[in-house]
Amino acid sequence: MSTPESVPSNDKRMARGDARRAAILTAAITEFGRKGYQSARIADIARAAGVTDAGLFHHFATKHELFMAVVERREEVYQSIRVPTGSVRELFDAFIAAVRAAAAEPELLRFRVMLTGASRIEGHPVEGRSQRTLEAALDAFVPFIEQRMRQGEIAVGTDAQQVVLELLALNEGIRDQWSTLPERIDYVGTFATAANALYERIRA
Repeated sequence: MSTPESVPSNDKRMARGDARRAAILTAAITEFGRKGYQSARIADIARAAGVTDAGLFHHFATKHELFMAVVERREEVYQSIRVPTGSVRELFDAFIAAVRAAAAEPELLRFRVMLTGASRIEGHPVEGRSQRTLEAALDAFVPFIEQRMRQGEIAVGTDAQQVVLELLALNEGIRDQWSTLPERIDYVGTFATAANALYERIRA
Protein backbone atom coordinates (compact mmCIF):
# COMPACT_ATOMS: atom_id res chain seq x y z
CA MET A 1 0.00 0.00 0.00
CA SER A 2 1.26 3.48 -0.82
CA THR A 3 2.46 5.58 2.07
CA PRO A 4 1.59 9.29 2.25
CA GLU A 5 5.21 10.07 1.38
CA SER A 6 5.20 7.90 -1.75
CA VAL A 7 2.23 9.58 -3.40
CA PRO A 8 3.96 12.94 -4.00
CA SER A 9 7.08 11.06 -5.15
CA ASN A 10 5.04 9.16 -7.76
CA ASP A 11 3.38 12.39 -8.84
CA LYS A 12 6.78 14.02 -9.30
CA ARG A 13 8.02 11.09 -11.40
CA MET A 14 4.92 11.29 -13.58
CA ALA A 15 5.32 15.05 -13.96
CA ARG A 16 8.97 14.61 -14.97
CA GLY A 17 7.96 11.94 -17.47
CA ASP A 18 5.27 14.15 -18.95
CA ALA A 19 7.73 17.05 -19.20
CA ARG A 20 10.30 14.88 -21.00
CA ARG A 21 7.65 13.60 -23.41
CA ALA A 22 6.55 17.16 -24.17
CA ALA A 23 10.17 18.23 -24.71
CA ILE A 24 10.70 15.32 -27.12
CA LEU A 25 7.58 16.25 -29.09
CA THR A 26 8.67 19.88 -29.27
CA ALA A 27 12.12 18.91 -30.56
CA ALA A 28 10.59 16.44 -33.03
CA ILE A 29 8.25 19.10 -34.42
CA THR A 30 11.25 21.27 -35.25
CA GLU A 31 13.43 18.50 -36.66
CA PHE A 32 10.72 16.83 -38.76
CA GLY A 33 9.35 20.19 -39.91
CA ARG A 34 12.72 21.39 -41.16
CA LYS A 35 14.26 18.12 -42.40
CA GLY A 36 11.35 15.81 -43.18
CA TYR A 37 10.81 12.28 -41.94
CA GLN A 38 13.71 10.57 -43.70
CA SER A 39 16.41 13.15 -42.91
CA ALA A 40 15.51 13.89 -39.30
CA ARG A 41 17.71 11.93 -36.87
CA ILE A 42 16.64 10.48 -33.56
CA ALA A 43 19.99 11.47 -32.03
CA ASP A 44 19.41 15.14 -32.97
CA ILE A 45 15.87 15.07 -31.58
CA ALA A 46 17.03 13.49 -28.32
CA ARG A 47 19.87 16.01 -27.95
CA ALA A 48 17.54 18.95 -28.55
CA ALA A 49 15.08 17.54 -26.00
CA GLY A 50 17.81 17.08 -23.41
CA VAL A 51 17.43 13.29 -23.19
CA THR A 52 19.43 10.26 -24.29
CA ASP A 53 18.41 8.12 -27.25
CA ALA A 54 17.28 5.48 -24.76
CA GLY A 55 15.27 8.09 -22.90
CA LEU A 56 13.51 9.03 -26.10
CA PHE A 57 12.73 5.43 -26.92
CA HIS A 58 11.27 5.01 -23.45
CA HIS A 59 8.45 7.35 -24.55
CA PHE A 60 8.31 6.51 -28.27
CA ALA A 61 9.33 3.01 -29.30
CA THR A 62 10.25 3.92 -32.90
CA LYS A 63 10.92 6.91 -35.11
CA HIS A 64 7.65 6.15 -36.89
CA GLU A 65 5.71 6.23 -33.61
CA LEU A 66 7.28 9.58 -32.71
CA PHE A 67 6.49 11.03 -36.12
CA MET A 68 2.86 9.93 -35.94
CA ALA A 69 2.58 11.44 -32.45
CA VAL A 70 3.66 14.77 -33.95
CA VAL A 71 1.11 14.32 -36.74
CA GLU A 72 -1.63 13.84 -34.15
CA ARG A 73 -0.36 16.90 -32.27
CA ARG A 74 -0.61 18.79 -35.53
CA GLU A 75 -4.27 17.85 -35.90
CA GLU A 76 -5.31 19.18 -32.49
CA VAL A 77 -5.64 22.80 -33.60
CA TYR A 78 -8.15 21.91 -36.33
CA GLN A 79 -10.27 19.60 -34.20
CA SER A 80 -12.29 22.62 -33.08
CA ILE A 81 -13.67 22.98 -36.61
CA ARG A 82 -16.99 21.15 -36.64
CA VAL A 83 -20.13 21.47 -38.70
CA PRO A 84 -21.83 24.31 -36.78
CA THR A 85 -25.42 24.26 -35.62
CA GLY A 86 -25.98 27.79 -36.84
CA SER A 87 -24.52 29.55 -39.86
CA VAL A 88 -21.84 29.34 -42.52
CA ARG A 89 -20.49 32.53 -40.95
CA GLU A 90 -19.79 30.47 -37.81
CA LEU A 91 -17.92 27.92 -39.92
CA PHE A 92 -15.73 30.61 -41.44
CA ASP A 93 -15.08 32.11 -38.00
CA ALA A 94 -14.02 28.67 -36.74
CA PHE A 95 -11.51 28.39 -39.58
CA ILE A 96 -10.11 31.84 -38.78
CA ALA A 97 -9.82 30.93 -35.09
CA ALA A 98 -8.02 27.68 -35.99
CA VAL A 99 -5.57 29.57 -38.20
CA ARG A 100 -4.92 32.03 -35.37
CA ALA A 101 -4.24 29.14 -32.97
CA ALA A 102 -1.94 27.46 -35.51
CA ALA A 103 0.05 30.66 -36.03
CA ALA A 104 0.83 30.74 -32.31
CA GLU A 105 3.13 27.73 -32.85
CA PRO A 106 5.38 28.59 -35.83
CA GLU A 107 7.43 25.37 -35.72
CA LEU A 108 4.27 23.26 -35.78
CA LEU A 109 3.05 25.42 -38.64
CA ARG A 110 6.22 24.60 -40.59
CA PHE A 111 5.61 20.95 -39.84
CA ARG A 112 2.16 21.25 -41.41
CA VAL A 113 3.68 22.71 -44.57
CA MET A 114 6.08 19.76 -44.79
CA LEU A 115 3.27 17.30 -44.10
CA THR A 116 1.17 18.53 -47.02
CA GLY A 117 3.85 17.55 -49.51
CA ALA A 118 4.87 14.39 -47.67
CA SER A 119 1.36 12.92 -47.88
CA ARG A 120 1.84 12.61 -51.64
CA ILE A 121 5.09 10.63 -51.42
CA GLU A 122 4.68 6.93 -52.07
CA GLY A 123 5.55 4.85 -49.03
CA HIS A 124 5.67 7.82 -46.64
CA PRO A 125 4.10 7.23 -43.18
CA VAL A 126 1.36 9.78 -43.99
CA GLU A 127 0.79 8.76 -47.59
CA GLY A 128 -2.85 9.42 -48.51
CA ARG A 129 -3.62 11.38 -45.34
CA SER A 130 -4.31 14.63 -47.22
CA GLN A 131 -6.71 12.81 -49.53
CA ARG A 132 -8.65 11.40 -46.58
CA THR A 133 -8.73 14.77 -44.85
CA LEU A 134 -10.00 16.52 -47.97
CA GLU A 135 -12.69 13.92 -48.55
CA ALA A 136 -13.84 14.22 -44.93
CA ALA A 137 -14.03 18.02 -45.22
CA LEU A 138 -16.08 17.85 -48.42
CA ASP A 139 -18.40 15.20 -46.97
CA ALA A 140 -19.02 17.32 -43.85
CA PHE A 141 -19.15 20.90 -45.11
CA VAL A 142 -20.68 20.69 -48.60
CA PRO A 143 -24.10 19.41 -47.40
CA PHE A 144 -24.09 22.03 -44.62
CA ILE A 145 -23.52 24.90 -47.04
CA GLU A 146 -26.22 23.50 -49.34
CA GLN A 147 -28.59 23.39 -46.37
CA ARG A 148 -27.82 27.01 -45.49
CA MET A 149 -28.43 27.95 -49.11
CA ARG A 150 -31.94 26.49 -48.87
CA GLN A 151 -32.46 28.37 -45.61
CA GLY A 152 -31.52 31.69 -47.16
CA GLU A 153 -28.09 32.49 -45.73
CA ILE A 154 -26.14 31.63 -48.87
CA ALA A 155 -26.95 32.90 -52.35
CA VAL A 156 -28.99 30.54 -54.50
CA GLY A 157 -26.90 28.86 -57.18
CA THR A 158 -23.70 28.83 -55.10
CA ASP A 159 -21.48 25.81 -55.77
CA ALA A 160 -21.01 24.50 -52.22
CA GLN A 161 -18.07 22.25 -53.11
CA GLN A 162 -16.33 25.16 -54.81
CA VAL A 163 -16.73 27.20 -51.62
CA VAL A 164 -15.18 24.51 -49.43
CA LEU A 165 -12.31 23.96 -51.86
CA GLU A 166 -11.59 27.70 -52.01
CA LEU A 167 -11.61 28.04 -48.23
CA LEU A 168 -9.22 25.12 -47.79
CA ALA A 169 -7.02 26.35 -50.64
CA LEU A 170 -6.79 29.79 -49.06
CA ASN A 171 -5.50 28.25 -45.86
CA GLU A 172 -3.03 25.93 -47.52
CA GLY A 173 -1.79 28.48 -50.04
CA ILE A 174 -1.31 31.36 -47.60
CA ARG A 175 0.33 29.00 -45.12
CA ASP A 176 2.81 27.92 -47.80
CA GLN A 177 3.51 31.55 -48.71
CA TRP A 178 4.07 32.37 -45.03
CA SER A 179 6.59 29.52 -44.74
CA THR A 180 8.52 31.12 -47.63
CA LEU A 181 8.41 34.73 -46.36
CA PRO A 182 7.45 34.55 -42.66
CA GLU A 183 8.81 38.01 -41.86
CA ARG A 184 6.79 39.62 -44.64
CA ILE A 185 3.47 37.76 -44.65
CA ASP A 186 0.79 38.04 -41.96
CA TYR A 187 -0.65 34.53 -42.15
CA VAL A 188 -3.62 35.17 -39.87
CA GLY A 189 -4.52 38.60 -41.23
CA THR A 190 -4.18 37.57 -44.87
CA PHE A 191 -6.27 34.45 -44.38
CA ALA A 192 -8.96 36.27 -42.41
CA THR A 193 -9.27 38.97 -45.09
CA ALA A 194 -9.51 36.38 -47.87
CA ALA A 195 -11.99 34.19 -45.99
CA ASN A 196 -14.21 37.15 -45.14
CA ALA A 197 -14.17 38.26 -48.78
CA LEU A 198 -15.22 34.76 -49.83
CA TYR A 199 -18.11 34.79 -47.38
CA GLU A 200 -19.29 38.21 -48.57
CA ARG A 201 -19.25 36.89 -52.13
CA ILE A 202 -21.50 33.93 -51.39
CA ARG A 203 -23.91 35.24 -48.77
CA ALA A 204 -27.45 36.01 -49.82
